[in-house]
Amino acid sequence: MANTLSISTTQKQNLNLSLKLWLPMLQTSIQDLESYLTNLSYENPFLEVKKPKEFYNNFTSNGTSGEFIESLAFYTNSLNDKLSEQIEDDTLFPTPNSKKVALEILCDIDENGYFDGDIEKIAITCNVYKEYVESIRQRFSRLEPSGVGALNIEESFLFQLDSMDKEIDDELYNFTKKIIKDITHIDKYATHHRFNDAKDIIKYFNNPPAIDYINDNVQVIPDFFVEINEDIEIKINNSYYPDIKVKNPFNTKNENIKEKLKEAKDLVNLLNLRKATLYKIVLIIVEKQISFFVGGELKPFSMQEIASELGFAESTISRAVSNKYIECNLGTFPLKFFFTNAVDKDLSSSQIKSYIKSLVDYENKDEPLTDETILEFIEEKFGLKMVRRTITKYRKILDIPSSKERKKLYKLENL
Repeated sequence: MANTLSISTTQKQNLNLSLKLWLPMLQTSIQDLESYLTNLSYENPFLEVKKPKEFYNNFTSNGTSGEFIESLAFYTNSLNDKLSEQIEDDTLFPTPNSKKVALEILCDIDENGYFDGDIEKIAITCNVYKEYVESIRQRFSRLEPSGVGALNIEESFLFQLDSMDKEIDDELYNFTKKIIKDITHIDKYATHHRFNDAKDIIKYFNNPPAIDYINDNVQVIPDFFVEINEDIEIKINNSYYPDIKVKNPFNTKNENIKEKLKEAKDLVNLLNLRKATLYKIVLIIVEKQISFFVGGELKPFSMQEIASELGFAESTISRAVSNKYIECNLGTFPLKFFFTNAVDKDLSSSQIKSYIKSLVDYENKDEPLTDETILEFIEEKFGLKMVRRTITKYRKILDIPSSKERKKLYKLENL
């Protein structure tokens, strides 16, 4: 195996660094590492940070490349940013209380734009009545993107219907509203003389409401590259690592200056320690999950196993793998993807999830599989006993709607 990175035990022991410096650097993503170190350099005259090589590769002689601009545009115009700006506007949320509740609601809006929080918990947090929280959520129907903050497809469509710019007559409005509330049985309205008009309105609604903010093509920068041939090769993505060094050291008796100089030297060592630590974590992951890298399923594997092997706390491993990715011939995966609970002996939850996904992918769209039916298939295939709520939990993790919701979605596809 190619060992592209190493660090001596003595070197680590001599670091004697505080958690204040070490843990944030370990947790920071490779995309944000340069910014994190640059911010530290503003307070440390001895620390010099140079942008990573790849930063310059994203620029042309005529300015910034289009691809890099698009990447920046995505991150500066997220769904959260869009909604936050509107919440700060006094038009819909004129009081501090209404803003506070709206921001709490925003925390519970998922990437699709739906609200999946608990109204009662928000009411307790904000010390208001739950009816007030619900009234604030209803105001989200007037925000952009239209339909955001809704509980489900039907409510999202109703939000979008009410916020339409296009003028429609009362008959068409009421009929469209009636269809939306009974979207599962849309076929029974097909003979109505305004059916096609209503269908033309519905098919232009966003589903999910935040679809314009869901970008499946956002570039993820891998921290490591893994190649499996006759041997296993792991390479660190040095192109995105900034260069840091200690500049202009001089002798001084001033304790504050000496401390800053030591901090700068420590940070240089810390960057190498970060690389070494992540390399060892990836190495263990690849060894434990080698079956996945050659086309098989993930095995049961916990962060505690790595923590015990490396002598770290499990919480440190959790920080280390956060927002880190590896690229292999199967694609790019977050490190957290490789940790999966054991369901029964050598059977992992990942295998169960994979089977659930395959069942749903090939289900009868007229009669989608219920969680109870999926449970029966799993118990028969794997010869184990599970409870339905476990299947429901896995389905939600996979972002698969319930059978009732899927039936509605299938009908919408045929509009």
